[in-house]
Amino acid sequence: MLELLKNTNYQIIPRRWIMISVSLVVILAGLVSLVVKGGPDYGIDFQGGYKFIVKFSGATELSQVREVVNGLGYSHSQVQDFGSEHEVVITLPLDETPTAAVAGSDPVQAQLSEALRARFPVVEISKEKVGPKIGGELRTQALWSIFYSLLGLIVYITWRFEFRFSIAAIVALMHNVIIMIGFFSLLNKQIDLTVLGALLTLVGYSINDTIVVFDRIRENLRARRRDQSYAELVNVSINQTLSRTIITGGSVLIVVAMLFFFGGAVIHDFAFTLFVGTLVGTYSSIFIASPILVEWQAASLRRRARRLAAA
Repeated sequence: MLELLKNTNYQIIPRRWIMISVSLVVILAGLVSLVVKGGPDYGIDFQGGYKFIVKFSGATELSQVREVVNGLGYSHSQVQDFGSEHEVVITLPLDETPTAAVAGSDPVQAQLSEALRARFPVVEISKEKVGPKIGGELRTQALWSIFYSLLGLIVYITWRFEFRFSIAAIVALMHNVIIMIGFFSLLNKQIDLTVLGALLTLVGYSINDTIVVFDRIRENLRARRRDQSYAELVNVSINQTLSRTIITGGSVLIVVAMLFFFGGAVIHDFAFTLFVGTLVGTYSSIFIASPILVEWQAASLRRRARRLAAA
């Protein structure tokens, strides 16, 4: 592996449109899925709802629990494992009402508890509820947090490099986020606060990876040969940082993979987001951010040539 990353000269920039086309296909598939499904599938953190963690005295089939929940009129409920075959998590949306009200402080919990206890040996039921107003406020705050983080990155990268570098980095970040949201839609996964935290973590990781490549491009620009084109310089810079990029990304992937497979259901979606996001972030640092600089430079040269021709 290390020999493959030593003194590399892979022709990444000359083949940039192949990889950009792959990204466009993946993004299009995700956008089509989002349109068909009417947008992302938000968890109760963002749309409001109930989350019940039910503990049984013995192993229970998810299909049987799902059958009981659906029988109460919750056609859009979710029933998943919660770390062991003795526990499940049941998520109920707020826009569906029980088929029959049951007396008590919370008719939804009372009805669900009565139906489950009538069929299974239930030991404990814990509840978490988020109202629609709070869910909407959390969704708005989440969008603003993403906006402010991108704005801060534009200012920082423009100050440290140039404006074109910041645009390239932000486009790569938006590429990563859009692909991740598309993946969640294609795989029917919900987006909640845990997933949002993972996405913001990936923004920081991806931008750090991209800045390493940009730093090498800036250093090479100072010692650029007259016969070396901008595209060649960028390709050399990517190859010079390729070992660092892949080894760092590989180390992160090993840790995140352990979380995904052995961390339990509680952090499953968090680990999944980090795992796929690390792959996409590493990919975009090599195949998206740097090629954008090359295209920007080429467009600048064309504009300059047109101005000279007009003069």
